[in-house]
Amino acid sequence: MGPAFAQQEIPVLERKVTISAQNERIDSILKRVSQEAGCVFSYSSSALDVSRIVSKSFNDRPLREVLEGVFEGQVQIKEKGVYVILTPKPSSPKEVVISGYVVDEAGRGIRDATIYEPITLHSSTTNEYGYFQFKIKNPAVENFELIVNKKNFSDTLLLEETSSFQKILLRAENIKLDEVGKDIANSAKTFWVWTKKSVGYRNLENINDTIYRDFQLSFVPFIGTNRKLSGSVINDYSLNVLGGFSGGTNKAELGGLFTINQGDVKSVQLAGLFNLVGGKVKGLQMAGLANVTWDSVNAIQAAGLVNFTSGNVKGAQLAGLMNLSTKKLQGTQAAGLVNYNHQDVQGAQISGILNVGRNITGSQIGLFNYSDSISGVAIGLISFVRKGYHNVEIGADEMLPINISLRTGTRSFYNMLFGGIRPEQADSTTWAFGYGVGTSPRLGNKTFLNIELSTEQLNKGNVLAVNLINRAYLGFDYQMSNGFGLYAGPTLNWRVYDNSYTDHPNLFTYTSPKIRSEKTIPIDNLASQFWIGFRGGLRFF
Repeated sequence: MGPAFAQQEIPVLERKVTISAQNERIDSILKRVSQEAGCVFSYSSSALDVSRIVSKSFNDRPLREVLEGVFEGQVQIKEKGVYVILTPKPSSPKEVVISGYVVDEAGRGIRDATIYEPITLHSSTTNEYGYFQFKIKNPAVENFELIVNKKNFSDTLLLEETSSFQKILLRAENIKLDEVGKDIANSAKTFWVWTKKSVGYRNLENINDTIYRDFQLSFVPFIGTNRKLSGSVINDYSLNVLGGFSGGTNKAELGGLFTINQGDVKSVQLAGLFNLVGGKVKGLQMAGLANVTWDSVNAIQAAGLVNFTSGNVKGAQLAGLMNLSTKKLQGTQAAGLVNYNHQDVQGAQISGILNVGRNITGSQIGLFNYSDSISGVAIGLISFVRKGYHNVEIGADEMLPINISLRTGTRSFYNMLFGGIRPEQADSTTWAFGYGVGTSPRLGNKTFLNIELSTEQLNKGNVLAVNLINRAYLGFDYQMSNGFGLYAGPTLNWRVYDNSYTDHPNLFTYTSPKIRSEKTIPIDNLASQFWIGFRGGLRFF
């Protein structure tokens, strides 16, 4: 099997050639190279001086590199199938074309290396053979430079602007074990990739340097003034027609649909749909749907649906549906449905349904509240404080001889869920269920005051008509031992009931409180009664 046949699946200009010529005409060299590479050269002998004598040696090098060496960079090389077309390279002061190979220490081509010009931000990446081609229009030769980067390789600064063909060596960096953990953490924060096969993503991986610009304009990521290096550029001001991707923002950024930043954002960030930030946010961040920040927030975060932050929050999170924060919150979370903070809260959580935090210094206001501990007030239908106030009460009042109540929250503010029953021989059982709130300030070492407001529905059999007992209670709680206490105190009771219904249960069967007042409420079929009662019993836990 000949060498040309073995390389037939490889693009013709990347086929390897080994040849040595001493004082040999170029046309003779081309003939030998043609046989080895399995290609056909097409050129005009009147345009190219193929009679020139050269001495060159190449060992297992790509055909493109061999031709560049033989013609000393003075030809333009194109391939079409097995045909290689050679023409004189045009000379233009308005354009510089640099091509070549980026290789490792073994001479192997390095794929997906980034070559860029730091002034104009024009860039190119190498193909699977390590080849690149780079064009610069209207170059300022005195300032001209190219930088070559590849992840896990040392950076190279290329300054040979007079040579149009380059062979660039990149040396592999030694892996430092103490950097492995940082790399894992950083990779977790690389939360957005347009596609891992995109040029922009490869450039972001390769380039460690940060580039600064006063202003950038983009239509979508990588289509804008920062070109395919936008992920490595920090801008003072950034305007994204539909969306943009940048290394960070120092002053203000606006996105018609979205903005994405690899690093920090300061001052103002606004987007029609969402903002994604890999670093810190300071100032104001607003989006129609969602804000996502992978580091800390020292700002006002406002979103139509969701705010998410994996770092500390200092300021405010305002969302139509949900706020999520995985670390400490200093400030306010306000959401239509849910606030969740995985660590401590200093401030307030306000939501329509659920608030969750660890140690709360401040307040929780929502339908349901949960915390490990709270120094402040949790206001809601049910507030559960793991290290707070929880007890079960068994007692009696003037209406029902058996009442069971669950209290949860803190002594400064707690919720009550309760029910009661009257054991009796009757066709239907008399029973009640209700809800209340209360506070229990300390009076002494073992004595507490109870101030409570509650309402309960008193029924005979099924719930068929309004029969509400609204109660204010002022009593005392004496803790006989840890987890066991007694309570007792008077109540003020105001009954509101449907007087058109004739089968309400009797209010009293084993006691006889005096009804102090009885009136008809100026609403159809409602009446009221008022009396003074008493309740007492045992509390556990």
